Amino acid sequence: MVHRCRAALRSRRGETLVEVLTAFALLLLFLSGFAASLHTAAALQQRAADTRAAADACIAALRPPSGAPPAVPDGSAAYVFRGPDGAAAFTVEDVRRETVTAPEEAEGDRRYTFHRFAVPAQ
Repeated sequence: MVHRCRAALRSRRGETLVEVLTAFALLLLFLSGFAASLHTAAALQQRAADTRAAADACIAALRPPSGAPPAVPDGSAAYVFRGPDGAAAFTVEDVRRETVTAPEEAEGDRRYTFHRFAVPAQ
C-alpha cells in the first residue's frame, strides 16, 4: 500500500503547478486583449453615431421648409465634370449653384460648406 502511494506521488502524468499558472496567465492575457478590443469597438461605434447625428442635423438645416423646391441664385454656368485622370468626362449646361454653410453644433467653431446644384425650371 505504501508502495502504491509513493508511486502515485511520483507519477508525472499530471500538470505541474508552473504549467497551470502559465496557462492561466496566458488566458488572462488573451481575455484582457479581447476586453480592450471590445472597449475600442464600442467607442468607435459611439463616435460614428455622433458623426451621423451631426451630419443628419446639417442635412436637415439644408432642406427647405415644407418640401418647397430649393431656392437658387439667378446666375447659371456650365460645369465640366472631370474623371480621375483629369480629362473632361461630361458637361452640364445652365446649372445654378447654391452654397450653404452650416455650423457644427457639438464642436462650436467648425463649419461645413455644402453645394446644391439645380437646373432652372423650364
